[in-house]
Amino acid sequence: MRQLSTKETQDRLLEMAKAIADILDRQQVRYFMGFGTLLGAVRHHGFIPWDDDFDMHILDEDYSRAMTALRTELPEDLFLEDAESEPLYFHAWAHVKDLHTVAHCDLFPQDNVYEHKGISIDLYRLTPVKDTDIPTFRAKENLRYQRRKYEKSIISEEEYDEQEDTITLQLKDLAAEKKESGRDALADLIKACPLYPEEIFPLRKYPFEDTEFWGPADADAYLTKFYGNYMELPPEEQRHAHYDSVVITE
Repeated sequence: MRQLSTKETQDRLLEMAKAIADILDRQQVRYFMGFGTLLGAVRHHGFIPWDDDFDMHILDEDYSRAMTALRTELPEDLFLEDAESEPLYFHAWAHVKDLHTVAHCDLFPQDNVYEHKGISIDLYRLTPVKDTDIPTFRAKENLRYQRRKYEKSIISEEEYDEQEDTITLQLKDLAAEKKESGRDALADLIKACPLYPEEIFPLRKYPFEDTEFWGPADADAYLTKFYGNYMELPPEEQRHAHYDSVVITE
């Protein structure tokens, strides 16, 4: 076994992303880069130099078809990790994991309950919802998320009860608010910002390292709402890799 550098981890993630994108493109499944991956594409034309993460968005209406294609067509060294393949799975979106690496991430220690420990690519599900309903949508999904963790003994009953009480109060407050008729939007489970169809479609290709991947029509609108002045580099003390260590086992 050998520990990989950030650049070597990025290179492996890039090959994984190419394999995923090739399958989704052949199946005519719409996906696009998101979060820091899109930021890296726009600001660095590839990975953020100190980061070793890769995120994709897949539309809710395409998600099941995407999972079926990936489950049957991924190369043997990659593994689709979801509720069908991992008994303890508690996330609301799937991962594609590398079977030849073992990664450790202090930021997300609960992920270590999964059997496969390799570096992964997140496949975030985008759900259509009115923008005014996004806070309620995210609160309900968070409650389901906490419930899954409790049912799989990842958190204690006490921890779950505390979370349930907090989220239930939040939902009551949201239900009491008067809302105007909302706009059609897409919502993910990580950020509270709505994504509007005109910001996302038509998808377009962005250079990324030695290839191209799909991204939103208006990357500036996407990145500004998530990161503000996204072209400004963060202070050096905030430049952290996603993984604390990655070891190759081949």
